[in-house]
Amino acid sequence: MNTQLDKIQKLIDNGNSVLKTHKPNAPNVIGFATCNLELFTTWKIQALSFLKNNCGLSSPYYTEFFSKVSTPHMSQINIGLGILKAVLEDFDENNETLDYSESNQSANSNIKELKKIFISHATKDKVIIEEIIELLESIGVESEQIFCSSFEGYGIPLGENFLEEIRKELSSDVLVLFVLTENFYESKVCLCEMGAAWALSKQHIPIVVPPLSYSDIQGVIPLTQGLIINDITKLNSFKERIEELFNFKNKLSFSTWERKRERFIRDVETHFSVS
Repeated sequence: MNTQLDKIQKLIDNGNSVLKTHKPNAPNVIGFATCNLELFTTWKIQALSFLKNNCGLSSPYYTEFFSKVSTPHMSQINIGLGILKAVLEDFDENNETLDYSESNQSANSNIKELKKIFISHATKDKVIIEEIIELLESIGVESEQIFCSSFEGYGIPLGENFLEEIRKELSSDVLVLFVLTENFYESKVCLCEMGAAWALSKQHIPIVVPPLSYSDIQGVIPLTQGLIINDITKLNSFKERIEELFNFKNKLSFSTWERKRERFIRDVETHFSVS
């Protein structure tokens, strides 16, 4: 079996492993049997990333998986497994060559100048998010370029469908910042949002907030280009990355940045316990 078929089969095996974590409902409870949310989220992110990179955002496989596999219900996981099995057969019959017009426009495509930043976060972490927004604006990002649901003027318009609005926002050239905290991992909404945002976005940066560390989250999403929120060296790299992605012409002087960075670290550390 070749490499791509191996990857699809592994996704199918992982999905079956998620199914085994289901907990039957109590006799007097009517509803869907659910599986482990963290394992489901990891599997969903991996599956959507594979479908995006190998089939394309416009492929029926990707759109069906994205729209029908959103919660850790056994019925939805089985739908996802059915889609992956269809992909496996299609890849096998076509020697791994599928053409859906956008199939080659993967995350490895040439990166365009970005236009917006989407901050994926837990509502309980609002004070930390406010510090991040102020840091972004001090780097040069305009307020209208920041999409954050916890603050008026930065979020989803009233009456809009949450997941549809995320999909619409991320269909453009957007950088996603995942602010990973204990509150984030306790929120089902955040984990579902993370799966959608990771799969749709071209660029993403995980920001880890203590007491969490890289080791706490390495099994959930890839941590390439991630940072601990109060790491001086990583924050310097973060600033340079933002300037590069948004093609800023007028950049902060290093002395001004140092002052703003130190104030950010001082203020943000008041909101968590550093171990």
